[in-house]
Amino acid sequence: MNMKKRFILLIIFIIFVISLATFFLILNYLDPYENRLTAIVSIITTFILGVSTFLTLFFYFLKKIYYRGRVYVYHVLTSFRQWFFVSLFFVSLIFFYILWASLLLTGFLLFILLIFLELFIQNLEK
Repeated sequence: MNMKKRFILLIIFIIFVISLATFFLILNYLDPYENRLTAIVSIITTFILGVSTFLTLFFYFLKKIYYRGRVYVYHVLTSFRQWFFVSLFFVSLIFFYILWASLLLTGFLLFILLIFLELFIQNLEK
């Protein structure tokens, strides 16, 4: 395992630990009735970062088993980006549900938008 991949995995793990700790600190000590916008933005941000980094690390180890140790830096970065988009999609679905928007239509359009964005980014990398 080269040094760059270890460094990126360490950064992803640190982001996971910090976002998880921040998430629990916000849930315990921040009054959402007093600072509603701060609480919502903080919880959404820590939730998205926590879920995407955890799933990145989890699927990194699955890919390492599946590819027999041949996992490179771009696998890790691609996995993080894809899980970030997935967690952003689910948080947006919850947000659309709270706003009483047409969940099926807006969810489908957001899904198509994120797929095109991912394809665009993959095309830029090649």
